[in-house]
Amino acid sequence: CLVHKQWYQRRVRGDFKAGFLRSGLFAYCRHPNFVCEILLWWVFALFSVSRCGFNWTFIGAFNLTCLFTGSVDITEQISSSKYALYAEYQEDVSAFIPSIRMLTIKKKQENKDKDK
Repeated sequence: CLVHKQWYQRRVRGDFKAGFLRSGLFAYCRHPNFVCEILLWWVFALFSVSRCGFNWTFIGAFNLTCLFTGSVDITEQISSSKYALYAEYQEDVSAFIPSIRMLTIKKKQENKDKDK
């Protein structure tokens, strides 16, 4: 999985100075693993509809979406209390879907880094 590979590579290279990742997929989304899991279950539901018509799989996808969004609230609270820089990270990066505002901020930061 790309997320786990990036996490391990950053950990080995010492990118955990803040206590959490801010590069790779984590620069665009705070919980890319949750996003992929939610999308996976919705894709299963859509495949099921294409084969059998509307059925119970949407209930499972909806319930798992609720479960993961609730898990995000809990992990955000834990991370906020654990890491001082996490509040800044929350302001800069969306929990699930990258916004246009966030992408422009990211480009500005990359340009600043190139100027240094």
